[in-house]
Amino acid sequence: MAQKKTIYYSRTYRKIHTNFLHASLYLFFVVLPVLVILILNLDTITYILSELTQKILSAALPEKTFEIMESNFVPFGTTYSVAFDSRFPSGLELMINLAVVSVIIAVLVLSSMRGKPLTVYLLFSFLVHIVSCVYFIFERDSFVYTATEFSDIFIKQQISIWILFVVMMGIITAFVGSKGLLSKFTAFFAVLIYSGMFGTVRYIIYMFILARFSILYMADMYFVVGPIFDFLYLVGIYAIYTDRMQKRLDSPAGEEEWQWL
Repeated sequence: MAQKKTIYYSRTYRKIHTNFLHASLYLFFVVLPVLVILILNLDTITYILSELTQKILSAALPEKTFEIMESNFVPFGTTYSVAFDSRFPSGLELMINLAVVSVIIAVLVLSSMRGKPLTVYLLFSFLVHIVSCVYFIFERDSFVYTATEFSDIFIKQQISIWILFVVMMGIITAFVGSKGLLSKFTAFFAVLIYSGMFGTVRYIIYMFILARFSILYMADMYFVVGPIFDFLYLVGIYAIYTDRMQKRLDSPAGEEEWQWL
């Protein structure tokens, strides 16, 4: 038994002892109320977001008309989003986009940065944009989505992400040890606050691009800077939280949290 104080044991031989009573109380009194409040107030939240976006866009683009549209999102009820007229990309806009993106891709491929994670991500992003440009060159009349529909879909997608993140981060913080309650609260609410701010700013920028330019950039918004970015900050905050929890659990105060196998 004395050897355990001096020999480093691999995590293979130990696991965190889960206190199901503490985890259940945390889920019931912290996570569940937040989830219920969020779901019951989705109409108010989306209306405030849409009203804010409408005011900003009306000030930035006074020549366009922006309205607030009501929609039904089963099973969560009424949601609101910004509605405005769409504009298809012109032939000149498509040619300029293709030329600029082709030059950037050539530079990335020929540079010393090729093969780097950021370069690979940028190449994927520009490939999506090229596909979008080619589609509008040959199948423009077949495109069925409007800016208003994209706005509605994005709001519903953002709602789904908020609800999913409350559930995911609630479960994560509930079952990773029973100590460090302040760290649990901090990580849980950090995800909620950052997700709300990021989703709001992104929605305003997206609607501005669609209103100011054209619907050419819809694919980029969804596949390049869409839900993947939400999971990036979720994983980032989760990593910070687990790092702090590991230090706490590896300290003398956290010895009782481990169960040896």
